Amino acid sequence: METPINLFKGKESPCDTEWHYPSSVCVICCLPTRALCNQEVHESEVHAVKFSPNSKMVATGGADRVIKIWNVNYGMLKVQQTLEGSSGGITSIEFDPSGNQILAASFDGAAHLWKLDGKASESLTGHKGKVTAAKFKMCLHRAVTCSLDRTIREWDLQKAACTRRISVPSYCSDVVCSDYYMVSSHHDKKIRFWDSRSENCIREVTLEEKITSLFMDQDQGQLLSCSRDDVLTLIDLRTCNVRQVFRADGFKCGCDWTKAILSPDGSYTIAGSADGTIFVWNTRTGSLERSLNGQHRTSVNAVTWSVSGDYVVTVDRGRKAVLWSDY
Repeated sequence: METPINLFKGKESPCDTEWHYPSSVCVICCLPTRALCNQEVHESEVHAVKFSPNSKMVATGGADRVIKIWNVNYGMLKVQQTLEGSSGGITSIEFDPSGNQILAASFDGAAHLWKLDGKASESLTGHKGKVTAAKFKMCLHRAVTCSLDRTIREWDLQKAACTRRISVPSYCSDVVCSDYYMVSSHHDKKIRFWDSRSENCIREVTLEEKITSLFMDQDQGQLLSCSRDDVLTLIDLRTCNVRQVFRADGFKCGCDWTKAILSPDGSYTIAGSADGTIFVWNTRTGSLERSLNGQHRTSVNAVTWSVSGDYVVTVDRGRKAVLWSDY
């Protein structure tokens, strides 16, 4: 690891107008212990899943090219809305902080923005390859996407126009945003940090294998990665030092887009394995807290944890979603 550098030092937010995010999560997350429901949610493989900011809805997306919005009621998932418009499989899903818009990346080479009030969707076009991730930025009406075409693009969502294009040296698997910079993960085993005002790469961190996903906590202090050597790595963003590494017997990263996340209170790390087992680690000690099996029969692609701390949803290659809790 290189000499630590404070990525926040001397920085001012580049946003003129920012989203109003809720204050830092103060919940104590419940460790999932049992499945409340297990059901088929798509017609084919499910790639992405995300809870809404109020924890009352969860969105799923997959190879059948649609996003489904589910109500979470009394331990059940009930479909509320289906979003169409993508001509390729969905690779990532993001709610805006209000919970009124969804941004999704697609294998059709575009990102798609839906307003949940029924207004027409917008498509962000320009990539020359599959879009692997699409995320809202801290600035209002701004988003960032990354693609297998080796570019990262920033977008003005009001105009559906690309405002900045950054060429990168390797396939980009995921991207996350802070107030001050963007972070991308790549098949060349590198995590790259990009200045929000320029095309300069201000930092690189090299891991042991190609990286499948990134997750930044709400306080923008920690970054979690998942990689094809079956390792999750937690990085302190104020120093760029590795804080913790998570491994477990039986854990195997199932594909090049396997997602791992932190719990809303930062106490746990969770990811699904190629054999369908869910693994939960303690972020402070690095030890395995729990493994959950018997529900998924195929590789788990993605996981989401409700902001309330009460629920976890996991999705797999075999069309299924499982809702977990501690009761």
